[in-house]
Formats: sequence, C-alpha cells, structure tokens
Amino acid sequence: MARAPTQTARSTGGAPVRAGAAAEARLRTAALRAPGVRVLALSPAGPEKVHLARPPAWPELRRLGDLGVGLTDPGEEGGVNWRTAGWDGAVGLTPDLVLSDARGNAGQPAALAELPAWRALTATAPVLPWNPELPCSRRATAAFLEQVAGALEGLAGTA
Repeated sequence: MARAPTQTARSTGGAPVRAGAAAEARLRTAALRAPGVRVLALSPAGPEKVHLARPPAWPELRRLGDLGVGLTDPGEEGGVNWRTAGWDGAVGLTPDLVLSDARGNAGQPAALAELPAWRALTATAPVLPWNPELPCSRRATAAFLEQVAGALEGLAGTA
C-alpha cells in the first residue's frame, strides 16, 4: 500500500524541507531589503593573517548569493578557495556583516579581541559563525539561513 504524501514527507524530513523553504524565502526578502549590505566570509588564521573566502568556491556562500545576498569577493590574488591577506586587507573590504569560520582550527573571536584590525572590523560589522563545510542536515542549513536573514534584517537601511 502506498504511503500518504503527509506520511512520506514526515518520514523523509518534510518539516525540515518546509523550514528550509521558509528560511530561503525569509533570506531572499531580507536581501532585497538590504541591497547595499556587503557580506565577507573569512577564516581567521592568527594575529597576522586571515583567509578571505571566495564565494563561488563554497556551496553555502553560493547559495547565499543565489538568494540575493551581496557577497564580497576578496580580489584576484591568492588561491582558488581563499585569498590569504593581512587583517588590514579584511578591514579594507569594509564589510557590513562578517561570516567567521567557526571550525576549531580557525582563530576564534575571543582570541582575536586584542587585535586592532579585528576590533576595527567588528566595530562596524556584526560577526556570525560560519562553517565552510556543508551543514549535516536540512535543519542546520535552515538555521544558518535564518541567522543570516536576521542579521540582514537588522542591517536593512544602514548600508
């Protein structure tokens, strides 16, 4: 006997699918309302260097871009996934929102608090945690999209 569509949706994660669609819609709307907001994704490499993400190289960043988020490209120099620069390079990109690598191997915000460039960066841009590795579930993806949407909603009209 065939399962009813509702049963199939529940057994295959229908609620997370709906949550993902709702998160995408919210983010798309937030991005439309914050067209000038510049988002920079980075991975702190210590007190001297930072890895600036190239949005097309990262699936979740591509998804943000596809939903209308204004992502900052770090420029021509460097590798395929990252441009490694001094912290002043990140500050010079003047982001309105920073997505900071939250993996254990990346420098953590508390450890960066004493860096003048980090303080300058975060004085004008809120920081959200970002994991460059693909989220392990639809629910995790939806939560990330909701978090970015909330930040964009708070920045709408400020850029």
